[in-house]
Amino acid sequence: ARSAVMLARFARCARIEPRVASSRRRIATKASKSSKMGRFPSTKSVENTPAFAAAPDIHGEFDIDAVVARWGASATIVDDICTTFGVGGGGAARAKARELGAPRVLLTHKNENVYNAYACEIAAMTRASRSLCVGMFLAMGDARAVRHAAGLRAEIVPLFARDTAEALLADVETLRVTFSSHVNAPETAFFHDCVARHPHRMGSDALGAAFGRVVDSWGAGLSRARGDERQTEDVARFAVIESAQGYVFGLVSYAPSSLSLRAVDWARKPQHFSAGTRAEIALACVNVAAAGCEAAFDVDSGSAALIDPCCGSGTMLHAAWTRGFAVAGGDISPGAVAMTKTNVGYFVARAGRSVTMPRVVERDALEPNAFQDAYGSHKRVGAIVSNLPFGRRVAIGGGDGDGRASVGAFASEYAPMLTAFRDAADRHVFISGVPIADDMRAMGYKNVSDVSLCRFGRSFMTIALGESASGALEPATLFSVDEALERAAGKKEKKWQKSKSKVDIHARFANPNALRIAIDVSYEQDSTRARRSVAKQLCECVGVSHRNDNLALTYCAWRGPIAEESREYFFSDRWDCIKKDDRDVEEVFAPEDIVYMSPDADEALDEVDAGKVYVVGGIVDLATRGMRTSVTRATNAGLRAVRLPIREFKPEQTHTVLNIDAVVKILAARRSGLSWDETFERELPKRQKKERPKREKRERVVE
Repeated sequence: ARSAVMLARFARCARIEPRVASSRRRIATKASKSSKMGRFPSTKSVENTPAFAAAPDIHGEFDIDAVVARWGASATIVDDICTTFGVGGGGAARAKARELGAPRVLLTHKNENVYNAYACEIAAMTRASRSLCVGMFLAMGDARAVRHAAGLRAEIVPLFARDTAEALLADVETLRVTFSSHVNAPETAFFHDCVARHPHRMGSDALGAAFGRVVDSWGAGLSRARGDERQTEDVARFAVIESAQGYVFGLVSYAPSSLSLRAVDWARKPQHFSAGTRAEIALACVNVAAAGCEAAFDVDSGSAALIDPCCGSGTMLHAAWTRGFAVAGGDISPGAVAMTKTNVGYFVARAGRSVTMPRVVERDALEPNAFQDAYGSHKRVGAIVSNLPFGRRVAIGGGDGDGRASVGAFASEYAPMLTAFRDAADRHVFISGVPIADDMRAMGYKNVSDVSLCRFGRSFMTIALGESASGALEPATLFSVDEALERAAGKKEKKWQKSKSKVDIHARFANPNALRIAIDVSYEQDSTRARRSVAKQLCECVGVSHRNDNLALTYCAWRGPIAEESREYFFSDRWDCIKKDDRDVEEVFAPEDIVYMSPDADEALDEVDAGKVYVVGGIVDLATRGMRTSVTRATNAGLRAVRLPIREFKPEQTHTVLNIDAVVKILAARRSGLSWDETFERELPKRQKKERPKREKRERVVE
């Protein structure tokens, strides 16, 4: 349905605007979305492609850089890239390239909530790298280890870099691309990836046609009839990477398949945990911790193990296990240990008998000698990687950890854990709810750096590489920790300014013209799901009350499971714009003033009177269909029962049972002066506006 709407909108635009302009806009939007969502054609590693595997260098080893040099690629490609993208130190970069090997252009995902984590793993997994722009890096030396990075979209061997597409095309046309004589001419493919729009860009259609024509002339060509360029067959794939600074043309040496993303795999775990670490961030943390010494963490031949002492649902353990690292973990919570064993065990069992299940133990990490046996792995603790406990539902070190406005943990509260973890390993990678880098430096951690994973400073990634490192990690982040904290402070200030204008609940209930509505929550619900649904709808009603100064809302019979559910999951203690009373409706209000709303009542409501109290039954609609629950409750209590005049104004409706918050919105809209037609048009749920009886939806048999 969404695709149909989008196509309809595009069709309307195409009728109004020139065809070329709309085509460019469509392709540009697709390119921009590609750079964010990772839609890069999956490409096998160039070493395993038949077109190149049979092209060894003079030493008998595969060398793609020697191959592209014979094609006529720029001999000063590093200088060209540095000049095009305004990166300083071009001469120094070229000297570094000669020392370490040929350069690679790396494309990463651009999701801002995880981008800084991706920047950290790129900086850690490459011996020398620099950021060209957001989502684009230049790495020098052997960068094949970065193919395991969580944020990698593509690895490209750059051939030319220019300020404009026209200049780039002129260079590309001079290439003499030939493949090994031992294989037939391979299929060639071209892909245009727009990291950011160039201010004087060549149109996407024109660029694709011009470069595609050249690329197709080098090989058998990729038949357009076969359509999808995301196929994974053996092809020689070339790409133009567009950015705001310039263009890069190169050979795609590797691009991971989106179907093999570990985040997609981890989403299939049996048990879910709302506070669990994102799979992408977990893998980035593991990559940073093991960068440069992956062999030491090998599950079969390595001597070290990665440890997660606060394993939660097992995300970190799964990320390390997928990399083939020796990993173990534990938690002080028996439930978390059981959840981790179930989740990780599911993937181990699916992988086969030859795979070893990581050790998971129930253990308090603050106990003496907690890391002596490396959590049962019987290896030395090479690195500690953990998402330290924090959040609105978790407290450590004596903090309350309750409520949405609470961070759940302060830097000082982390001190016991950080002290216990410091000497247990040389490398540490932590995720925390507040910045802890300064505290870690004060405790004696070496080569500490940190980044914010959220632009509003809700979570942070802190890295301590230990004494063996030559220096702290210096990633090219999208925003700094100080910038994130500044945004967080500004957001809190706006929230505080908004809280200053809280409604005066006493004045609201004393207003004789206010609409008085009561929610009767005395009904017994038949399931946990029903109780949760009622509590959620009550929370929605609180939002309606916040937006309506003339609404005096009372929750009656505020006791029992509904009150507990609302307090536990929706923080009802903070609902300060309504009244909550544990007495029944007829005890709170005079019976002659009560008008009980029921879809089964015979009388239809006409006007909404400020002198009456309109009571809505606190029960989910699915439980009331076919049952006269609310009207029976009103009749037994001797109260007047009415219904909304939906039958009179919306006769096409199948039923008249609505959610609690929908009834409140309709009453408030009618009280504001709208007619019933206007009220139902604005407030009636869209899914019910054109609903028809099932008998009218059946296919008619034509005789």
